[in-house]
Formats: sequence, C-alpha cells, structure tokens
Amino acid sequence: MNKQLQIFPKPQKISFSPGSFTKTRIWEIHVLEPHFEKVVHETLKSSEQNFFTSSTQPTLLVKKKPQTNIEGYRLEIDTNQVRIEASHQAGVFRALTTLAKIVQNSTSQKKIPCARIEDYPVFKRRGFMLDVSRCKVPTMQSIWELIDLLAKLGYNELQLYVEHTFAFAKHPIVWKEASPLTGEEIRQIDEYCKKKFIELVPNLNSFGHFERWLRHVAYHNLAECPNGFRRDEPFMERDHGSTLKPNQESLNFMDLLYQEYLPNFSSSNFNVGMDEPWELGQGWSSEKVKTHGKSKVYLEYLDGIRGLVEKHGKHMQFWADVLLEEPENAKLLPPSAKPIIWGYEADHPFAEQAEIISSCGLSFCLAPGTATWRSFSGRWPTARHNLSNAFTHAFKHHADGILLTSWGDCGNHQPWPIFYPSLFLSAQWGWRNQDIDDQTLAKEINSSLWSTTSSDPAGLLIELGKLDEILGAMIPNASLAWNILFSSQPEKMPGFLKENFTADKLNQGVEHLNSLQQDLEKIPNFEGKDEFQKEISLGIDLNLISLQKGIAQMSSLPSPENNATDIVKRFESNWTQKARSGGLKESSILLKDALKST
Repeated sequence: MNKQLQIFPKPQKISFSPGSFTKTRIWEIHVLEPHFEKVVHETLKSSEQNFFTSSTQPTLLVKKKPQTNIEGYRLEIDTNQVRIEASHQAGVFRALTTLAKIVQNSTSQKKIPCARIEDYPVFKRRGFMLDVSRCKVPTMQSIWELIDLLAKLGYNELQLYVEHTFAFAKHPIVWKEASPLTGEEIRQIDEYCKKKFIELVPNLNSFGHFERWLRHVAYHNLAECPNGFRRDEPFMERDHGSTLKPNQESLNFMDLLYQEYLPNFSSSNFNVGMDEPWELGQGWSSEKVKTHGKSKVYLEYLDGIRGLVEKHGKHMQFWADVLLEEPENAKLLPPSAKPIIWGYEADHPFAEQAEIISSCGLSFCLAPGTATWRSFSGRWPTARHNLSNAFTHAFKHHADGILLTSWGDCGNHQPWPIFYPSLFLSAQWGWRNQDIDDQTLAKEINSSLWSTTSSDPAGLLIELGKLDEILGAMIPNASLAWNILFSSQPEKMPGFLKENFTADKLNQGVEHLNSLQQDLEKIPNFEGKDEFQKEISLGIDLNLISLQKGIAQMSSLPSPENNATDIVKRFESNWTQKARSGGLKESSILLKDALKST
C-alpha cells in the first residue's frame, strides 16, 4: 500500500508503521474520559459513520493525556484499533476531524495505512470574518456550510461583520430592506459554532461606517457631519454622515444597541470596529480636534466604548488603523484592549505595525484579506503575498493569530467561490505556519470542496485571479476591471488608462479571459459543477465587458454594446443561491447603472 494520508491542513508529525487498518462504517467506541463523551458522540453522529459503545474490543479508543496545546492531539492507527489522546475536548474534535478526512479521502476502498499523527496548531487564533452588511446577507444554509468548512479546515473563530444587518427591535427603518439576521438566528449560529469548536465573535461597528444609520433623518442628531462630507483621497462624496459624533449621546446609543445584540453570543470577545471615521474633526468635533488633536478625541471615545463592552461582560477588539496613525498612543491602552491590525496589499507594513503593538504588551492579531472585493475575479497574487506577509510577522511578533477578512464593498458583486483559495491558504498558514504552492493548494480545494481529483475548478479560480497581474494593474483595494465599470470619477478613467496601460495589454487580458471561458465550458464533471459554472462565467463576462469598455475609451470609441438586462438576471439568479433577497435590489441597480454607462 502506498503510505500516504490526504489530510489538509498538513499535520505537524506523521510516521508510518507496517500493516493497515480496515475501514469500517460501524465504530465500536470506548471513551475513558467522561468529559469527552459528548464531543465524541456528537462528532461521530454528524458524520456518515455509525457507532455504538463497547468496552471490550473497541474500534476507537479515546482517552485523556496531557497536551500543551488545548487543540493538540495524538492519533494512532494500528491494524485493529484507532486511538485518540488529547487533554481537552477541542483536541478530541480536531483528532476526529482528521480521522474523518483520512477515512473519506483514502485512495483504497477498504484499508488505510497504520500511522501515528501528533498534531497541534501553531497559532492560537485562526479566524475568518465575512462581510454580511454590504448588501449580501447569506442564507442560514450558506452559513451552516461555511461553518462546516471552517471546522474542516481547522479555523476556530468566525465573525460576521455587521453595520445594519441585525434586526434591532426599535430600528426597523435601518434594516427593513436588508433581510437581517435575527437574534434567534444568531443564537442558532452560535450554538452550531460551539459544536464545531469555533468561537462566534460578535462584530458591530460602533463609530465609523455608520452610514446605513446616519442616512436617515431620525439619526442625524448622532452624526459628526449630518449633511454629508467630501474627501479627496480616496475620493468620496456623500450627502449624509458615516461617523458618529464622539460624545456621551453616541455612547448611550451604542449601549442600547449592545444590550440587545450581545446577549445572543456566548463569546467573551467583541469586535467593536472603530475603523475609518473619515469625517472625524470635520463637523461636530472640529473645535475639540483642533484643540486636543484627532488622536486624543478618538482615544477618549474608544475608552468610552471599552467601558461599555466591559459593562456587558466582554473583552474589546477593535480595528487599529486610527491608533497606528500615531503609534505611540498604543502605550496608553489598557491590557484589556485587543487591536486588530488590518491591511490588504502585498506590501502592507505588518512588520512595523506588529512590532509597535507587541512592544506595548497588548494582545493582538493581524487581519489580511482575500482581495476579492471590488473585483469580479479576485486578485490572487495580492492575496497570496498579503497572507504570507501577515502570517510571517504574526509569528515573529507573537501575535495571537490571524483574522482573515472577506469584504463586500460597493455592492458585493464578486462571485462567491473566489474567496476559497485565500480561505484554504490561510488555513494552512494558521495551522502549520507554512506556505504551499498553487498546484497543491488547488488539489486540496478540489478534494475538500468538490470531491474531485479529475477536474480542476480551483485551478481555474487561481488562474482567473491572476488577471490583474497579466494586465500589470496595481490598484489598491480593487481590480482594474471593477474600476473601469464602477469608477467614482468616470470622467478621469480614459486619461488614467492611457497614462498607465496600453490597448495591447488590455487585449492580453481579454485573451486570458476567453481562454478561461473555454476551459470552464469544457471542465469535467464534479459535485456542484453547474452552480460553479454559472458564478464564474458571469465573473468572466463582467471582466470582459469592463476591459472592452477600457479598450474603447483608450481609442476614443463608443463602448461595445452589452445585454445589461441579461447580465443582471444572471447576477440575481446567482445571488439567490447563497444569499437572502434583502440587499439584492440595491446591488442589482448599481450593476445595471454601471452596465448602462458603458
């Protein structure tokens, strides 16, 4: 027998011994530690295996043994028995998850090689944050499937980014078009996460990014700039505010929201946001900022929020971008504050920022991104380098770990599958602190997600994600094709293209996309093929429309015609496969208007 075990992420240590274990669908189990019985039974119950208790000749023996890492375990497979040793329930769960992978992925119909696995994660925190506020709120089925996948990949934290997509009882005007998550749904998600040893951390922005509230007259009294604001870099112009005024009135308001929101979560942590208060100092707080400085005003409000968080029995997490504008201010934070350092480009200065926060003795994590938002295909080289950069310096500077972020800015028009390469690569880094090449990554995604070794949907995703690299586009936080279609300053786009690109370069991108479309049409069958093809085909078509528009602009020619109605219908059909109807109208209008402008 070829002694290989297909396990992802790769365990820390594997050694083989002679012989093989005959696979079975019926497990006779004996659990020596009563504290482990529940997790063993629930995990096996959720698998496709049948089991019953036996203390005489068990097929599976589970016992307690000290481990330095609470998720660590030892898994031994010999000719007639599988043995699991762990010190905590989490370790037992990880071991059973590994065993399931071995049984399901074994190339042999009947046998798996005898082996000994010693495993543990390198990073304490291995999290994923999904934006559920930029129009797209996933269905509960999509959330269950995501949690199952996260557990399979060894993640232990999930955050759902919320601005307005929670059904606050007294604020229906804010969420009435959003199909929000309810308290009951959050409690169900929380309970399901606990069974998978994933911590569902509440996430609610509490300062900036409050535009979904402040656009309504009823909340103008809370706004720093109730009548809107303008900023030049990056360009933004709005007729309503996005940032709360930093005063007691806002703190009282957030306290009321926390009272309703936080009891739905069992986690002791809470991400309060606090990032990008764009107009701070431009309106209500202008005099205070002039007198005391932006940082002091921000820190005072942050400390007020921290007090509320601790009042509700939680520990505060927050995005660290404003704090890092004047890094010495990190020394002023109490140990209970947990900064999250975010950055999404390949060259983000994680090294410098992590060193600063670490030197202050604060617990922190780094937050790279999937680089899929404001895109129709993702920016895979950017994501890959961004992840490598983040994990390298998280390890070097003793961060708790990583919170991988997947945003949905400006309407969430990206195909759902394009975040999978980043999700899997982050899982490998988080467990082993080790990189893998694209070919190996694609193989693992194909096997785990679509149960295929003969087809290569993941390889196609990765190649699609290289479009901006082929174009030579290095636009922060967005792909070139997305910018062409959705530019906030369309009058400047022809000049920008002529200055930075050539028609030949954009035509290379068109050729790349046409080739991938052909590959997509010919792709061999796999589980979920139809849905995958519909999503990715639309992503390719939107890229093509955008690049063809760009080529026309560079030649001062009219843009080629497109069937906007058909494109939008396809987009809406794809949306309803994974997400609720709330937010779809808004996102569809944005897309339709952009297509008509071509």
